[in-house]
Parts: sequence; C-alpha cells; structure tokens
Amino acid sequence: MGSVDNGTGGVGGPFPVPDRSPALSVVVPAFNEADRLPDGVARLREAVEAGALDPSQTELVLVDDGSTDGTGEQARRLLAPMPWARVVRLDRNTGKGAAVRAGEALARGAVVAFTDADMAIDPMQVPKFVEALAEADIAIGSRVLPGASADTDSLRRKVMGIAFNAVARQVTGVPTGDTQCGFKAFRTPAARLLFHFGTVDRFAFDVEILHLAHRLGMTIREVPVRWRHVGRSRIRLRDPASMLADLARIRLSSGGPPVEALELGAAESDGPTVAAVREAVGPTLPVVELESESILLLLPLCSPEQVRQLSARLGSTLRSTPSRRRSLGVTQLAAMGLGGLGGPRPQAGPTGTPVGGSEPDEPSPTRSAASRRSILGTMK
Repeated sequence: MGSVDNGTGGVGGPFPVPDRSPALSVVVPAFNEADRLPDGVARLREAVEAGALDPSQTELVLVDDGSTDGTGEQARRLLAPMPWARVVRLDRNTGKGAAVRAGEALARGAVVAFTDADMAIDPMQVPKFVEALAEADIAIGSRVLPGASADTDSLRRKVMGIAFNAVARQVTGVPTGDTQCGFKAFRTPAARLLFHFGTVDRFAFDVEILHLAHRLGMTIREVPVRWRHVGRSRIRLRDPASMLADLARIRLSSGGPPVEALELGAAESDGPTVAAVREAVGPTLPVVELESESILLLLPLCSPEQVRQLSARLGSTLRSTPSRRRSLGVTQLAAMGLGGLGGPRPQAGPTGTPVGGSEPDEPSPTRSAASRRSILGTMK
C-alpha cells in the first residue's frame, strides 16, 4: 500500500480517543474522480437535508488512490463544510481494495461503511444498513433482492455481474446474490479484522472480505438497494480475467498476516470486563471473552506504535496490563469459534446515524439540527 498523507500521522498516528469519535464513518475510495465528485456530494447533501445522515455524527474519509486529476483537492473543497470529513492520499494507485483498507484503518465510528465516489447507491438508504447491523456483523447492498432496483441499460454489465456472482458463490460458499454492489456496512471491529486479513487490492476484494467473514462465523445481511449507473465505469475489459484470477487466489489463500492481540486476566480474578475494555479502547476494535474468562483484545490494522499506546492506555485506565501478547491467523481464530468479533449492536438514532458518537465540539440540545442547517448552507 502507498503511504497515507492525512496530516495526522496516517495509519501509524495516535489511536483515536474513545470519547472523541463520530458514530458512523463512511469511506469513499476515489481514483481520478474529480469530475464526478460534485454530483456525489450533491447526493450526500440530499441525504443530510432529508435527515438520513447527521453530519455532526458522520465521519467521511475520502481516500484518494493516487489520482492525477486533482481528486484530492476537489474533495477537500467540497467536503470542507463537513465537521468530520477527512481526505487522505495514497502516493500511488494501489486499487480500490487497498484504498478501502486504508480508510477502514482510519475510521473512528462504531459503524463503518464504504461506497463509491459517484454515490450510485443513494446515501438516503444508509438507515436501512444501520438497522440491518442490529442483527448482523455486516450489511451488504443487493441489486437483485425483491424491492431492489438497478437503473442500467448495459446488457454486458448485467451478464458480467450475474456470471461473476455465480462463480463467487461457488468459490466462497457465501450464499449472497450480489457480491459486487458498491455499498457495504460493518460493525467497525468486524471491518478492521476482515480488512487486516484481506490481501486482494483490486475489484474482487469484496469477495475476499465476504469469504473471510464466512470463515470467521460472522453474520451477513443483504439489503435491497436502489442503484443507478453513473457513466464512466471503472470496470474495464481486462477486469473479468483479473477478477477470476483473484477468485482463484482467494480460494487458495489462508488469509493475510496474523493479527496482534492482548490477553488480559480473567474477570473472576479482578481482571477487567469486556465492557470495561471496550470503554477504554473505544468502539473500533474486537474485544471478546475466552472460555478461560480472560479478555482478548484484537488489534487489526494497528501499527506497532498504536499497539504500544493501547497497552499503555489499558494500564492507565483499567490498572490492568496484558498477561500475554498473542499473534493469531484466520485459521486459528476460526478454530476458536469466538462470538462477538463484530462488536456490540449499534442502535440507530432519529436520523438513521448510529447513536453513541460525540460531536466535534461541546454539544447542546439543539446542536445537531443547527449543525445540519449550517452545513447545508455551505454544501452547495
């Protein structure tokens, strides 16, 4: 992956402080999208205006995947009114999967979603995904379920999609009807773990993520969506062969690098509880209780410096130091049969944004509505 430039130290910077985080993070990978961003941001504005997104609780992380057309500069200008917006840049084009992975590593909300820069999936539908995450670790958009619609007249695109999804189901064993829909939402601990283990950097990364989720026993819910084709597709003639090659690699892969983990003493011996550890480290990391009643804190997508910071934070806030450090691969985690890897269930607020985040500044009872009006006035 190219280096990340976001002005805050990138993925190796300080780990987010729990009480200073949004409720929802939306990652937008973008490669040479400068001309399509204004329309995409206009759709975001419509969702804010309709109350489907609360800008005071929603973080936008746009990842410029080595663009050469000024995508990053355009994004900074368009997203400037959003209090939680960030634009990060990869120093070279590494692929959509790598760009999403970089954004997932930076996301601070308890729920994280990714969507295409053209907003072909209407962001007005975000509340449906948050609702689905109350019962699942992952919610994926589907253009083939009853109630869904796909506005495209490209027969070639339809045939490619049907064929690829059929092969993907055979390869992964995941019984989903639409692996390639460009909107997927996760409980953030699940997303970090899956993208940590992911190795596919380009278009078939979606299939690998669902395959890994299936192996780890995570629950997946499909959500019917309204999708419209927005010209200049990034799917090129050479991509079908490349994606089939990726499917073969996914089938043979044992997963990416092991994930670092900290094991803390059993609760019955005055050790911390799962709730206490989650409160100390925030909503973005998997925390589970083992059969021994000790607590396992997994550290996916964390740099060595962040691992050190989190270990120190546990010592200062819980007065508990890890009893041992572990390194666990996909196969080991799957064999452990751990529940709760996706984290606790999010609850939707009145705007569809999950509750539980904090506003960028001190909130007041009318702050959210006032913020929305102010931001709408500048997102034009």
